[in-house]
Amino acid sequence: MVLALAGALAATALGFWLSRRDPALPRNEERLNLLLVTLDTTRADRLGCYGHTAARTRHLDRLAAEGARFEQAMSPAPITLPAHASLFTGLFPFGHGVRNNGNFYLAGRFPTLATRLKERGYRTGAFVSSFILDRRYGLARGFDVYDDAMEGAQAQVLALEAERRGDRTALALDRWLEAGAAVPATPFFAWLHLYDPHEPYRPPPPFRDLFAADPYDGEIAFDDAVVASVLDRLRGLGLLDHTLVAVIGDHGESLGDHGEETHSMFVYESVLRVPLILWRPGRVPSGVVVREPVRATDLAPTLLELLSAPPLRTADGTSLVPLLRGQALAATPPVYAETYLPLFYMNWAPLRSLRDARFKLIDAPRPELYDLERDPGELTNLYADDVPAARALRAALDRLTAGGEGVMEVGRLDRETAERLAALGYLGAEQATPAAARDATRPEPKQMIAVFNRLRRANAAVRERRFAEALPVLQEVLQRDPRNAFATLVSGSAQMGLGRWREATTFFRRYLGMVPTSAYAHHWIAVCELRLGDREAALREADATLALDPRFSDARVLRAGVLASRGEHATAIGELRRAVETDPAKPALRLDLARVLAEAGRPGEAKAEYDTLLKLRPDDPAALTGRGALAAASGDAAAALRDLRRALELQPQLDEARIDLAQVLERLGRRNEALAEYRRLSDTLGTAPEIKARAREGLKR
Repeated sequence: MVLALAGALAATALGFWLSRRDPALPRNEERLNLLLVTLDTTRADRLGCYGHTAARTRHLDRLAAEGARFEQAMSPAPITLPAHASLFTGLFPFGHGVRNNGNFYLAGRFPTLATRLKERGYRTGAFVSSFILDRRYGLARGFDVYDDAMEGAQAQVLALEAERRGDRTALALDRWLEAGAAVPATPFFAWLHLYDPHEPYRPPPPFRDLFAADPYDGEIAFDDAVVASVLDRLRGLGLLDHTLVAVIGDHGESLGDHGEETHSMFVYESVLRVPLILWRPGRVPSGVVVREPVRATDLAPTLLELLSAPPLRTADGTSLVPLLRGQALAATPPVYAETYLPLFYMNWAPLRSLRDARFKLIDAPRPELYDLERDPGELTNLYADDVPAARALRAALDRLTAGGEGVMEVGRLDRETAERLAALGYLGAEQATPAAARDATRPEPKQMIAVFNRLRRANAAVRERRFAEALPVLQEVLQRDPRNAFATLVSGSAQMGLGRWREATTFFRRYLGMVPTSAYAHHWIAVCELRLGDREAALREADATLALDPRFSDARVLRAGVLASRGEHATAIGELRRAVETDPAKPALRLDLARVLAEAGRPGEAKAEYDTLLKLRPDDPAALTGRGALAAASGDAAAALRDLRRALELQPQLDEARIDLAQVLERLGRRNEALAEYRRLSDTLGTAPEIKARAREGLKR
């Protein structure tokens, strides 16, 4: 598909543009389809239609030219999950409670764009490109299909499948659209989320070479081509003429503005102003440019009105349809934004902002006021000079938020979630105390941004296993900011990476002093204690983990491992069964359960677990190896050979499968084949010592 997209970019236009005909105005009773595209981390001013002359975004520009473009569309948060929660509910973050990535979730009591359209009989499908929007965070409600599978996507990040490239997400959408073409009478709502412009910026060829000097622009150009391919597919299926298309950024990217390299720490326009384009000839007037400030929270109410669907009555947002018709809104809506990430990750002050058509207030320990009409770059703070404007916006902010912090829908951060977030560059304190958010003694983000940038690089070094490189930076940060939760936690991870288990434990305990509800920290202390040989201490920490979060399955796995090593197999199996019940789709849990069952002399139950796992993942090498070993032990040589050979096809370096295969071949009298496998294990440098010893014994026989 990449080659097809490259061709789309190189050609004068895709077939979508060449063969699209202007449809007649739709009948009032026609129910339109909806395609919503959210462009992660996309600044408005990096698209051609917003004035960026170096952009290669002609397909999005064409949508804007033939539809409506909103010049000043503003995100409510420079953070992916809160921004998307607002997009779907029409609520500000303090209303829906999703204030950060990772351990916040959208509660089921809030209606969304998806639930409303599902109630209207729409077929609904979501296709997301980052673990940040995993179904566990509450956005899947209302969707028949919520495709958040990152596996096999060749993620851009190291270590974990935490994101997938946009063309692969579009392929999943394409399959869903094709399957639904058989029921054309049923309208669809499809959401496509593209994560590519998020750092690290690594566009695929040919965009990598075309934008070698500015890979961020290359990622946006790549997503432009992805969007064009989806539109072309809709045209090919005969669906485009009956589809309303909405494209919006979730938030922007600082790219060095105000000293911030990426996003999430500030609430300046660089990270809040996003593209917003609506397209549907006949429903959306062509060539409209709306210059008034609007909010991402207005999108869902607007789309529902355009689709003649009932509104979200609890929404803070308002329909923008009057603006499309050249009419004024009944009232000027407040344009609010926030970032609580400085508080949750760093123990720094959170930031909130409120703006009108001209002035913008940033609520901080040292407040800021900008005249956006004269100072769009927000360089001159007028807070002390323009008292009436500052006072008016301050009063409006207090009225809007009722003088408080609002709802906080906090969940728990388990190990898998924390590691996936770390792979995307997100890791930090799970929750600070919201009641203390207005504490004037907290450091201000703009005073600490240089520290944050250095800390981000240290965190990246830890993710890439350059632990020794990260430690001096972390030490320097903690000398300046001793209560920095992010630096404390990353220091513990770096010490673990270097095998310094006692030092790591010290940092994790210090972190618990700042975030006492952290099940994650207790779990890592348990791992360190186990490495230090103190099994009883490891069990105590695992118990503390589970007391805070009974669903923390990795703590049950650790407990099971310790118990099994002491011969307490029945109790260990009970722990693992509870872990599987908690997270039945997690393959590693069934694998551990099957292994302990086999070790406990319960081969029938072990095989049942391997069979279940292989139904979920037919090509899991470890499960095939385990089942093959059971078959060999029971005398079923044919089944053993089948599973073990398949495991080695998938993972040739799987020593356990190869030694089992050699022994099965030897028992079958196929000595030469067995010797070849023994010899390969004996001669390979990376073979584990115990397996190498077994292989040499086989060669001697």
